[in-house]
Amino acid sequence: MGLHLRGLMAAAGVLAAATVPLAPAPSASASPSSGFDCGYPYVCFYVGEDGVGKFKDITSGWQTLTRSRGAEYVVNTRHDDGALLHFTNGRTACVKPGATLHAPSIGTVDKLRITDSAQCRG
Repeated sequence: MGLHLRGLMAAAGVLAAATVPLAPAPSASASPSSGFDCGYPYVCFYVGEDGVGKFKDITSGWQTLTRSRGAEYVVNTRHDDGALLHFTNGRTACVKPGATLHAPSIGTVDKLRITDSAQCRG
């Protein structure tokens, strides 16, 4: 196979990978048949459409995630409180009230801190 043909095939592979649609984020309230209700006042963690954990307590420190570690989506159903996420790569991200975050775009989520600030301060 010539160098030019290999280059075209590699470019086509990159283009195909770039057009793969992302899975939609789960709705804030999973279907009743799933047995996982993510209504107010929870911060919920999902792998695909499956709920793997939910938290509601404001804490002064990090809560280490077990089943929720590495979740794909984080949904914050709270009205005024932010959800500060910690990732294994050392990065952090704030999920504001009513927002959803696609966690793998940042890294592997491993800790959570719910704050009484919408911007995750304090």
